[in-house]
Amino acid sequence: MRILVLSDLHIDTHDNFGTFQWNEMDLIMQIEGIRDIHSIDKVILNGDIFELFKYRFDEIEKSNPILMRYLKDNDFILIRGNHDMVYDFSIDHYDITNSHGQKIHIEHGHNAEWLNGTRLGRALGKFGLTLLRSLSNSKMLMDIYFRIVAFEDQIYHIPKKYNTLKYLTYALKLLKEHDVVILAHTHKLESHHTYYLNKKKRYLNCGACSLGRFQAIIMDTETLEYQLIKESRESIRNSYVVRYAV
Repeated sequence: MRILVLSDLHIDTHDNFGTFQWNEMDLIMQIEGIRDIHSIDKVILNGDIFELFKYRFDEIEKSNPILMRYLKDNDFILIRGNHDMVYDFSIDHYDITNSHGQKIHIEHGHNAEWLNGTRLGRALGKFGLTLLRSLSNSKMLMDIYFRIVAFEDQIYHIPKKYNTLKYLTYALKLLKEHDVVILAHTHKLESHHTYYLNKKKRYLNCGACSLGRFQAIIMDTETLEYQLIKESRESIRNSYVVRYAV
């Protein structure tokens, strides 16, 4: 099976505070072009698909009718990230085991952080999520929340710069049980190879598809051969693929 893994679209309402920066049809054509050229069997969206920190889902849906219909009409795997944890139609991770018994683990990667990766952090996060859900019933309170988030965005540049070493360390722990780990979250396209008990292990990060970028991973789940894709809106027609040997 050949899979296409992409993440961190942060689909928004196309206002000044968003970081999606894609025309709906341009993104759809890019995904469909790759599916056709590389004979992709399954597309996996690895978290932070929707920017639900700053917008309500109905606002995003209304602003992106073509893209939302496209996502609903296709059998894509949707994995939740820290920015769309409240989206009910997604899963925490996706695992594949090939005919050789090799295991591929795909998750967003935000569990590497204290807030998501410890009992106390998860408890606090769950409390905040419950509070946000309760606030969602009040339009006035949600408007106040989104104004606070918008103000914070003016102070702190986004996307944030993450300590990628922390996520590499997290991936190495996962690689004790898996042969391939694919994370996202850091917005940085990466690939690392290592060995554990004489078995070759691979940590990959699928980068980001926000800010008009298109970064992704194509993998043959049987051979574990993969390609890193890195493109921009300007280079879509003259795209290039960075190839890596296994």
